[in-house]
Amino acid sequence: MVEISCARGGRLSFGNNVFLNQGVRIACSREISIGNNALIGDETVILDNDYHGIANSPAKAEPVRIEADVWLGTRVIILRGVTIGRGSVVGAGAVVTRSIPPYTFAAGVPAQVIKSLQRSA
Repeated sequence: MVEISCARGGRLSFGNNVFLNQGVRIACSREISIGNNALIGDETVILDNDYHGIANSPAKAEPVRIEADVWLGTRVIILRGVTIGRGSVVGAGAVVTRSIPPYTFAAGVPAQVIKSLQRSA
């Protein structure tokens, strides 16, 4: 089962041929965009917000952008303010706290770029 929640005023958009595997959870309070041909692995979580603030401060929310031809492995967590560049792959179990450049492989906690990927013709 896929769970998607989008707050009033939030913008959630999907490109063509996006695949969401079982257990994917998306929580949008501001903006999340997922580009064409993105593959989202089992139990991946995509959040553009912190759900609640700390002490008296309000919750923070920043747009998340997953560009075209991205592949997110199983149980990847994407946090607010992140852009995953076109053609990138994020390894299973990664926690993405910072943007990932196009055509790279990233993995780890927190996710780091491991290597560049060849662009397909």
